Amino acid sequence: MDSQPSADDVRPLLRRVAAIAEYEDDGRWAIVRELQRRTDRTAFDAVCELAGSADTLERMAAVDVLAQIGYLAERPFHDETIPLLIDASQDTDADVIAAAVTALGFLRDPRTLPAILSHAGHPSANVRYAVAFAIPGAAGDPPSPHAIEALIALSADPDGETRDWATFGLGSQFEDEDSDAIRDALAARLDDPDGDTSGEALLGLALRHDPRALPVLLACLDDDPGNLIVEAAAALGAPEALPDLERLKREGWQLDEPRPSVLDDALRACAAEDAG
Repeated sequence: MDSQPSADDVRPLLRRVAAIAEYEDDGRWAIVRELQRRTDRTAFDAVCELAGSADTLERMAAVDVLAQIGYLAERPFHDETIPLLIDASQDTDADVIAAAVTALGFLRDPRTLPAILSHAGHPSANVRYAVAFAIPGAAGDPPSPHAIEALIALSADPDGETRDWATFGLGSQFEDEDSDAIRDALAARLDDPDGDTSGEALLGLALRHDPRALPVLLACLDDDPGNLIVEAAAALGAPEALPDLERLKREGWQLDEPRPSVLDDALRACAAEDAG
């Protein structure tokens, strides 16, 4: 006997999600995650019903749940979810489109890539950011050249958060992909003023052992480097970085970092190259 609640108990939860206007509200997402744990058909059908609502917030609530519904049972509604989210990505409201594109990325299915890429030039920065987020999950293996081209374009987007995520996608999520176009796009972001974009660009170049990474790495290490910079040192394995890395170790850089082992990794990598 199914012990999960019926669809009648799903609808009130969905309405509670829709009633919270602040999209990033922790309580809103706690309910979304609760609904995503559902693996039964009745819950899925109730969410699908709400996806066709005339109310924008209700459509967004449904889309956010659909992004990962049934994940505890390996997403039994995966194939049915794809056309629903593709339809939602054609919504007239930019917030719904952004939520749907993000959800398509969570499906990690190359069949969704054309729908995602169709919004790469959308006038809303939130939608373009969602595209940059979603592309790596839908790009396929190996990634589609169209996905790479879109991320290269988005890495130069006017919106800082979009540039940041696109640069992360190019630099690290697609680290096995290498071309002059990718390297040049990363190099163009080395002095980006927003967020972690410059660090992501440096890491991407270091992973590819591009010579443009070394002088920027040394300059950053001499300043107040964050985790991405030290990770870039580990990827590049440059002996020239050893003095600064050893100084950071003496000063206790690792004591305040969320990933303190990165510094030791960098020291080992650069020392190994020095010994070689």
